[in-house]
Amino acid sequence: MNALNGIPGDGPNEGDEPPIILLGIEKRSYYVYKGDEFLNQLLLADGEFPTPILCVNFETVFDAKRVIGEDFSLASYWVIHPEIIARLRADKFLIEADE
Repeated sequence: MNALNGIPGDGPNEGDEPPIILLGIEKRSYYVYKGDEFLNQLLLADGEFPTPILCVNFETVFDAKRVIGEDFSLASYWVIHPEIIARLRADKFLIEADE
């Protein structure tokens, strides 16, 4: 299953998407796409949350809309401060993919 558009995939591990998926826009702004129930723990330096965390980076909001769908709106998602993303990177909890 493609985590972003719900389309079934053909790969052997396609159903094994991470419980937390973040969206990066221009590698400057980050949003919780899936897993907002873990938001409080993500914000804490010593919080407990499932890992790894997938971060899908898009060059623009328009690219995100193209993949996710026309109804996609960043206003619907929690924003994550870039310093928290930097901490997740440094702790090696983050898997980043460019769309």
